[in-house]
Amino acid sequence: MNRREFLASAIALGMTASVLADAPSAAIPFETFDSYFVLNTIKPEKGQNCKFGICTTNEQFGALFHPAAVMFSKQKFVQPEYFNDHVILYWIEWGNTPWDYTVESVKPGQNGLVVQYTREGEPSESAFFSPHLLVGVEKTTLENGREVTFQRKEK
Repeated sequence: MNRREFLASAIALGMTASVLADAPSAAIPFETFDSYFVLNTIKPEKGQNCKFGICTTNEQFGALFHPAAVMFSKQKFVQPEYFNDHVILYWIEWGNTPWDYTVESVKPGQNGLVVQYTREGEPSESAFFSPHLLVGVEKTTLENGREVTFQRKEK
């Protein structure tokens, strides 16, 4: 999906997407969480292949994601008290590729935050996936706006 398709998808989902400013902005501290899977009851809107937004409570987060325990792996899970002073920005993309996402930066945008990321993956001919990106930031970074834009950078 190119940037134009992404913006069209964002608008079709009823979510606003900020136009990115050309001037560089100060980076915002963030952390990522990859020890989760998307609940199989969560589906994209008709005609769409992505969903994104902001979880401000543990209940909202739990309605979308479930812990995925993996043996012999150090995992980082979101604790309920995390939402006292943080939010989780999420991006879910359904399709035949199990994308591996890497967050490059989180910066302020015109109306909220811009998450710049890259992705790598090989398509499958026989499986369907719901890869996702979970980014935690402090609540104060969204005080002046409640929007989030995900911008994929080409490698």
